[in-house]
Amino acid sequence: MPKKIFELAKELDIGALDLVESLKAKGYAVRNHMTSLSDDEVEKVLAEYSSADQDKKPTEKKKVVKKAAKKKVVKKVAASAEGEESSEEDDQKAKTVTRRKKTVVVRKSSSNEEEEESAVSAEATQSPVEMKSNSDDEEINEVSEESEEISDEEESEPVLEAAAEEATEEVVEEETSETEDEKSPEELLNTKKFGLRVVSKPKVEVRKKATQEEEETEDRPKKKVFAATTTDDQTEESSGEGEEDDEKKREASKKRLGGLATMVSGKKVGAPVSRSQVLVQTKADEELKSYTALGVAGRPLYSTVKKKKMYSGPSKNTLITEVKESKRIVKLHKGADVEQLAKKLSVKLKDMIDACLDLNLLIKAGDYVGMKLASQIAALYQYRVEDVSFDESKVLGTDKDVDTSDLPLRNPIITIMGHVDHGKTTLLDYIRSEKVAAGEAGGITQHIGAYSVDVNGKKLTFLDTPGHAAFASMRQRGADVTDIVVLVVAADDGVMPQTKESIRFCQTANKPIIVAVNKMDKEGVNPDRIKQELTEFNITPEEWGGETQFCPISALKGDGVDGLLEAIALQAEILELRADPKGDAEGVVIESKVEQGRGAVATILVQKGTLKKGDSIVVGETFGRARTLIDSTGAQLNSAGPSVPVQILGLGEAPTPGDVMNVAKNEREAKKVAENRMLERKKLEAAPVKQKLSLEDFFAAAGGAETPKKELCLIVRTDVQGSFEAIKQSVEPLSNAEVTVRVIAGGAGPITDSDVVLATSSGAFILGFNMRPLTSARRLAEQNGVDVKTYSIIYELINDIKLAIEGLLDPDTVEEFIGRAEVRDTFSVPKVGVIAGSYVVDGKIQSGCNVRLLRNGKIIFDGKMSSLKRFKDDVKEVKDGYECGVGLEGFNDIRTGDTFEAYMMIQKKRTLEDLEKEAKKAANNSSDSMSI
Repeated sequence: MPKKIFELAKELDIGALDLVESLKAKGYAVRNHMTSLSDDEVEKVLAEYSSADQDKKPTEKKKVVKKAAKKKVVKKVAASAEGEESSEEDDQKAKTVTRRKKTVVVRKSSSNEEEEESAVSAEATQSPVEMKSNSDDEEINEVSEESEEISDEEESEPVLEAAAEEATEEVVEEETSETEDEKSPEELLNTKKFGLRVVSKPKVEVRKKATQEEEETEDRPKKKVFAATTTDDQTEESSGEGEEDDEKKREASKKRLGGLATMVSGKKVGAPVSRSQVLVQTKADEELKSYTALGVAGRPLYSTVKKKKMYSGPSKNTLITEVKESKRIVKLHKGADVEQLAKKLSVKLKDMIDACLDLNLLIKAGDYVGMKLASQIAALYQYRVEDVSFDESKVLGTDKDVDTSDLPLRNPIITIMGHVDHGKTTLLDYIRSEKVAAGEAGGITQHIGAYSVDVNGKKLTFLDTPGHAAFASMRQRGADVTDIVVLVVAADDGVMPQTKESIRFCQTANKPIIVAVNKMDKEGVNPDRIKQELTEFNITPEEWGGETQFCPISALKGDGVDGLLEAIALQAEILELRADPKGDAEGVVIESKVEQGRGAVATILVQKGTLKKGDSIVVGETFGRARTLIDSTGAQLNSAGPSVPVQILGLGEAPTPGDVMNVAKNEREAKKVAENRMLERKKLEAAPVKQKLSLEDFFAAAGGAETPKKELCLIVRTDVQGSFEAIKQSVEPLSNAEVTVRVIAGGAGPITDSDVVLATSSGAFILGFNMRPLTSARRLAEQNGVDVKTYSIIYELINDIKLAIEGLLDPDTVEEFIGRAEVRDTFSVPKVGVIAGSYVVDGKIQSGCNVRLLRNGKIIFDGKMSSLKRFKDDVKEVKDGYECGVGLEGFNDIRTGDTFEAYMMIQKKRTLEDLEKEAKKAANNSSDSMSI
């Protein structure tokens, strides 16, 4: 029957790993102690080991077994004469002391002829004199049986000799150790000790143990001695005070070692060993047994001590706890995803979706719910929702709607709007008695002007808005902050596009309109035509039964201006404009810019409250302190009430026109509000925007090979922030399918070195509107080859941008017809090919042009012309009505009656108008295909 190696090793009483190594050396194909051997291999191994045992039996005769009674003590005596006395004392000692378990280890020399007896120190336990001799014989026989098969390499450690001052040396017999295969765990632990070893010991006085200790020694069960200890078994008597000192030192060292020395020596000395030390020794013995079970070369096994389970009574059911009513609150930041809401409510998303069906609400994973909807969902689970987002109203202290009936009247805010060059600024000049229009570039207003004018003892605030198409945002801003709109219409031009746009802004903001028909001093004007055109926009004059006041004026001469001011005062009385001059101020930014030496300057129209010098203010995403207040005349103010436009110095950056200005308690609170607004804007910008895909976009994406769009990057610097916005909003819509226009940087202020560096790295163009580059910036731009252009009129800037876009458009390749010729005859020329004798019937034939060969209207060849000859001479062209010889590149199949068609491929520059036509044509084609 097949056996595994460890089973066979158990039968042979040898180590499993030793047997594995032995079998590998003998040529057996074994891997480890779990390898199975066949019946033949088992018999063969057993036969080999049985023969090996027979060969080792004669060596047993070399063993010398000595009994304790015949023990000899050999001493080398130096110069003293104490030899005889000591030998007599030793003989007497041998009569009273019994030695057990002593054998002699026989060591073989290299020639295997000489034998030496090496005496090894063995543990000697004292027994009473009355111990029986038959028990000693049994011990000696037991030890002798265990000391078999001692190889040459397994020699016991030699006894270290040391020369004392009195030159005495002892040779004591020690019990022999077992072979490596039969060593016990304790013997392995003790024989292979590391660290310091005892070289010699001074003579120690033999102390007679108490009767109680002798009885304990007798009662101790006789066990097999696994290992030899390093303690001297040979004790001698000595006299003198020095020996007593040595004895005291020995006792002190034993006390220091304590239980550890007790466990190592296997003796019970002094106080009993503690329970923890006994457990440690028991665990060490078990590990050593596991170590020897795997063989000497194996790895020790460590097993954790399993703690005994303590019975703590019957198990209890899990208690379902409920949250207190006071703690059933869900804190959200202006809303949350449905997954977050479900997690805060401690419910599964699937269950919450099912519960929402009771509210006739269908939600899915990934949906975002606001505070109102989140409150309804939380109410299903008896939870309340609390908004923990930053509340500006608490910091700024903005008041809610207040009853204005008891508040004092305020001055009206009038905005003058209309088409460009219709006389808006001229009208305001006459009212202010100043020449503002003369200072405008090109005679047109390019930013909002806010002015306070005294008219008949009353102050009126006028806002002058640009009329150019690029400044639509400014006109809209003026319509939002104004109380009354004065719509200026030129009597000679009538209603123009910007006039219509201004009307739309006013109607959207629900602002009253007073129509001022200007340029009435010109001949041939017809104001009734203006009235008729405005009726199309629901603006009906009072004389026609409407509610709109019409005032014919001449801004240049001042005719009718007084009547216009009376109409404005009447309209203001009807509106009953009131505001609270007390409390914190609140206003809106009309315009902003950056001035050298002054920093950011913002024109703010105060709407309510009173702005005081030194107030901490927050405007949009910037904050600061109102260090200086300047009115429209340039005078400094200490405070500004409702309907007063002022310039403020002290902001960190130029704010965006249209931003709301609020007063905060201090700069720290203002900074919190500004940072919160900036954070909210970044969140909105980072949110993914789902763009609607058209059918053309889908086809283009499916087609794959899409050419990258070209970009026209611009850096725009303007005198005021509003102009920058206007240019940006006018330029970016010029983008098309091939070219994208992007304003990557800019704002109010001069052109600086940083703008040039940015343009160099990004390949952008720098545009200055009413601003010039600094000297260092101009030099840097010349070195880096950056284009810097400055403008003072917005017409020119926008036209140049359009030309730049057209330059980036890919040109169209167009085929241009040149002429036609008929083949009359063919000639074959050696080394040249077939030459067609042709007659030009239409246009002309040019050398180097492309040629098609037509046969019965079908294209046979389309390529280049190799030669064009007139008789034998090469010519550049042949006109209509002449004959010529035509040769084609790489084609000779030319027949009589064929037709040559000459053409050229030319590239035509595309314009933005062509691009719009192509887009319309493509849209019409796609709509036709969808309808089909």
